[in-house]
Amino acid sequence: MHKNQPKQESNRAILARVKKEMDKPRMAESTREEYDVNHSTLQELEKLP
Repeated sequence: MHKNQPKQESNRAILARVKKEMDKPRMAESTREEYDVNHSTLQELEKLP
């Protein structure tokens, strides 16, 4: 293997990454980032007694 050749992802790693992406709601990336922040905050609030 040549030193300049990039390492390839395993098929399982690619599949896991794609499944994780598909689980997210379909929206623009900037909106998705905002959604993730709001969603995680909501989950933290639900844990409070």
